[in-house]
Amino acid sequence: MRLERYFLAGLAALLPLLVTLWILAWVYRQALWLFGGLLDLLGLSIPPGLEPLVPLFGIALAVLLVVLFGMLVSNWVGRRTVEALERAFELVPLVGDIYRAVKQITRGLFGKSELQFSRAALIEYPRRGTYALCFVVQPVAGRLPPLPEGHVVVVVPTSPVPASGFLLVVPESELIPLEIGVDDAIRFVVSVGFLLPEAPPRRRLS
Repeated sequence: MRLERYFLAGLAALLPLLVTLWILAWVYRQALWLFGGLLDLLGLSIPPGLEPLVPLFGIALAVLLVVLFGMLVSNWVGRRTVEALERAFELVPLVGDIYRAVKQITRGLFGKSELQFSRAALIEYPRRGTYALCFVVQPVAGRLPPLPEGHVVVVVPTSPVPASGFLLVVPESELIPLEIGVDDAIRFVVSVGFLLPEAPPRRRLS
C-alpha cells in the first residue's frame, strides 16, 4: 500500500512536468518544420550553426501572426470577415459542431464568458446529496409570478462546453456560495473537473 501511494504521488508530480515538456518539444519540432519549409520556399538555406535557433524564430513568427490576427479581428472589417468564415463553417455538417465546441472551449480557457454571470455557486441537483456547479444570472424579483420573492435564475452548465446547460429558477437560500471567481469556475467546467481552483489561504486565528 505504501509503495502504491509513493507511485501515485510520484506520478502526480511527474505527469504535469512530462506533459508540459512533451508539448514544448512538439511546438519546437513543428516550428522547425514550418519555418524550415518557409525558408525552402524562399530558396534560402539555414546556416549549420543556427539550426537550433530556427524553431525560436518560428515561434516568434507564430506569436507575431497571432497578435496581428488579434489586431485584425479587433476592428469592424476583421470582425465581419471572421463572422462570415464562422457562418461558412457552421453550414458544413460535423465541421460546424467541431468549430463551435473548440470555440467555446477556447473562450472558456482564454477569454471571457459571453454571458456576464454574477457569481458561481453550488446547488443540490439533480437529487439530494449530489451537487452541481451553477452560475447565478440574476434575481427574479417578482417578475415571474406566482413565484414569491427570493428566487434567482441560475444556469447549470454542461461539460466541456459551458455555453449549453440547464436554466433553473431556485430559491436563493438553497445556493451554496463558492469562494472562486466565475472565470475559475468556467475553467473547471471546460476541463471536465481537472483544473481545480487553487485552495484559498487558511485564515490564522488571532
